[in-house]
Amino acid sequence: MDVKVIKQIFGSPTHVNAILLFYNGGVYFDNITGLTKALGKSHVTVRKVVSDLLKVGILKEVPIGRSRVIKINEDSPYTKALFEFLDKIKAIEEGKAEKDRIKTLIEKRKGSSDNNKKNSIKMSDIKRWV
Repeated sequence: MDVKVIKQIFGSPTHVNAILLFYNGGVYFDNITGLTKALGKSHVTVRKVVSDLLKVGILKEVPIGRSRVIKINEDSPYTKALFEFLDKIKAIEEGKAEKDRIKTLIEKRKGSSDNNKKNSIKMSDIKRWV
């Protein structure tokens, strides 16, 4: 495995944020200036990130008039593998969130049933009163 490719993909948090911007954005595309605004980073930093991701083939530049627009390269095997990986991470995170939500509901229900047990009238109490 070529470590250089992995470094070009995950070189910095800005690389990851750029990837997530395209992953979460569907058919998102923009120029470098738009990406600098979206990522909150300098033009030089974003140009470096885009350059790395272009070299690997995850992103591609499309000329539109005199501008060059950056978009995800859906045909790249690296993009497909990366998005499958992100899909799996997302599913794990959603599963954890769902498990945590269910656990919280169970704990709340358990807590309320404990309170109900403390406040409930027992059959022996009824027999004693009658």
